[in-house]
Amino acid sequence: MNLSFLPPDDQPSLESCSELQWEFDKVIKQYFYDDCDRLTQKLLSRCGWDIITDLQGLTLILICPNQANNWHILCHLDEFIGYLKKWPGEAKIRIYPPPGTGSSMEIRVSDPLIHQDL
Repeated sequence: MNLSFLPPDDQPSLESCSELQWEFDKVIKQYFYDDCDRLTQKLLSRCGWDIITDLQGLTLILICPNQANNWHILCHLDEFIGYLKKWPGEAKIRIYPPPGTGSSMEIRVSDPLIHQDL
């Protein structure tokens, strides 16, 4: 949206836009969590996680504190993908393994090759 025709005092501040984005992401995160089954909620509670949004869609970020949780998250990818497919736009999952055990990986929910292996 182009607001350049508005006087500077009437244009939204970057700070207020950031606050609105933070609130929006917080609400989306709660809706996502509430939509998940109990097992998925338990997996989420055992690792750091967040949902961020941009113009393309959602990104589920999972930060695994140890190898066991990392393994459980990887085994549960199909369920995460199923929940993310319910949301409009492009959805991705970004998984961060425990420190010192490798690099992060990103999976596009719409990628058909991923689903063949799960």
